[in-house]
Amino acid sequence: MQRRWLGLPLIGSLLLAAPSSSYGQSLELVGSIPGPATNVHIHADHAFVSHGPSLRIFDLTDPATPRPAGSFSFPQEVRGVRVSGSVAYVAIDFDGLALLDISDPTAPSQLATIETPGQALSVAVSGTTVVVTNRLSGLEIIDASNPSTPAAHGAYFAEGYAIDVDASGSFAYVVDTPGGLSIVDLSESGEVEARATQGTTEPSAAVAVTTLESKDGTVRTIAGLMSADSLLELFDVTDPSRPVTVGTYRNTDRQRPSTGGFAGAAATVGLVRVRMQGQLAYVTDAYPPFQLQVVDVSAPANPTPVVSYEPPGSPQDIAVSGSLVLLALRAGRDAPTDEPGVLVLRLSR
Repeated sequence: MQRRWLGLPLIGSLLLAAPSSSYGQSLELVGSIPGPATNVHIHADHAFVSHGPSLRIFDLTDPATPRPAGSFSFPQEVRGVRVSGSVAYVAIDFDGLALLDISDPTAPSQLATIETPGQALSVAVSGTTVVVTNRLSGLEIIDASNPSTPAAHGAYFAEGYAIDVDASGSFAYVVDTPGGLSIVDLSESGEVEARATQGTTEPSAAVAVTTLESKDGTVRTIAGLMSADSLLELFDVTDPSRPVTVGTYRNTDRQRPSTGGFAGAAATVGLVRVRMQGQLAYVTDAYPPFQLQVVDVSAPANPTPVVSYEPPGSPQDIAVSGSLVLLALRAGRDAPTDEPGVLVLRLSR
């Protein structure tokens, strides 16, 4: 594929490839955020970008020109961040979970921290319950109804190394390797047992959950799991006690054969990610050409590619809100900078 240099504000010149689509949709580059960037999250009109111990906040009111707002530094590396209301929940490596007051994004302040066993790798929020995956201890369930005094509520010990989690309603969906998917009832406390476990075709590295409503009003909850070799496996988890395999998808443009790589490494260094919003799944590939792909999962038995985007480096993380897609990148060999940052993309017809 022929490439060309494009000058971008904030991050200098990046090597960009045009998006491709056969379904009338496109991913358009509209702006950028300076790097380096490892994790990214969108909440309301703000982007939360982390690298090492630093968390930076950017105002996305005008996505073409993201404006720096505030920042906060932690004692250890930020592994994941999620925001609910005016509180940011941050997984901090071996320090556990930190809660930040972001009611004023220009001056975030720490509300509290709560230590968790092992290494905190990812975080998800449902209501006032926060869940944190720990590589060794599994899943920690934290009551954050009072953000100033978060309290341990329960814990689930996964079969393997817990590496990623999403939460929806009263359930958490936990990925561990080599075990697969565990569904945990967040209303339980103490030493919690999984409501169900589900093996996967390949070791999984990332998970996301969405809700689909059919024309007849039937509502289904779908969990998408990405493997280290970029296989998206879809499970119907409407009945959390009986997950059902419903479909799979893999990028047909990938250049390398399956390697059976270690899923934990793929998750923690950002090689593969999945986010789901409505009927769309946003997935990254661990191998060249490192495409970001948008996949229609409205018919989970037949996932359909919608549009792809080839970035100038390998993906680190994805965040999605409405039509905006943020893609954190690690520099590619041909990029003129080792700090490519975050691309701000818009999904449009």
